[in-house]
Amino acid sequence: MAKNLRTSSSLKAPTKPGEYHRLLCLTGKNKGLSYYLTGKRVVMGRSVNADIQILDSKSSREHAELVLVEKQYVLTDLKSQNGVMVNDLKVRQHELKTSDTIIIGKTVLKYSYSNVLEVVVYEDEDEDGEDDDEYEDDLPDIDKKDKKGKKGNSKRAVLYIAVMALLAFIFLGDSKPKKIAKKTRSDLSDVSDEFSRALKKKMSPESKESQEKLLMVLHNGLREYRERNYFRAIREFELALMLSPHNARASFYLNKTKQSMDEEIEKNFMKAKRDTGSLKYRGAIVSYCAIVKLLEGYPNDQRYKDAQENIDYVTEKMGLEKGEISCF
Repeated sequence: MAKNLRTSSSLKAPTKPGEYHRLLCLTGKNKGLSYYLTGKRVVMGRSVNADIQILDSKSSREHAELVLVEKQYVLTDLKSQNGVMVNDLKVRQHELKTSDTIIIGKTVLKYSYSNVLEVVVYEDEDEDGEDDDEYEDDLPDIDKKDKKGKKGNSKRAVLYIAVMALLAFIFLGDSKPKKIAKKTRSDLSDVSDEFSRALKKKMSPESKESQEKLLMVLHNGLREYRERNYFRAIREFELALMLSPHNARASFYLNKTKQSMDEEIEKNFMKAKRDTGSLKYRGAIVSYCAIVKLLEGYPNDQRYKDAQENIDYVTEKMGLEKGEISCF
């Protein structure tokens, strides 16, 4: 395992020069762990011998593998029982790209690639007059002198340009442009302040945490939708819209869920009505119970009440006592 990946609990981006392939666990018992892929083949699964152990009841012992092909990792499903999903689609094989989300059972991992380049920065002396450059001691004396001389010349050049610009502004400007310049400077200041606030908000840790929470809520909603727990899915998508009121993806999923639920309920009502008319009472009971289960926990819904009344009616037709048949 050690030679195939490196595990970290830090969410900070790497700063040391190099190429990084990272899987960030967003849900499950390993939530918050970062897996940096370093080997040519990385196995994911429930087994303790897996490189990335997926602590999920729906994970197979060896569920999937990540193989390095040239400079990209390719995800392959190892004939697992419940399959692998990438970006809400079930896949057998997929070439990973930054921001791809891998879903195994209830566990969600997000993939990212980064290439940190080495940059050499020469800094000015600090307030104490000490040079912060860690390589300074390795330079010959003549190089140190030249380096400091160049820094001094640069400072003098900047100061000279600033003085000349100030003189030009004083002697060449008149009274009228000053009023215009003042107004323009104020407008630009307002725009600059707004841009700074927006940039800080975008780059803040709270914003990043909110995005990850939104992604997790959307995945929870999609899982409930796939399992036909429509009301639970609706709650998740409504929560997502509370976190991000204008999120188009959450709005689309919410409307799609409501539409699917309405279609399934209507289909069950029609089937139950046909079975009742054909005296297939047991089939009618099954259809009405399907509606009751879909609307479980929402007894005030009119469709729930209609289904219960029809169950009592069919129960009486079968010659049974009211309440003798239970959907649960």
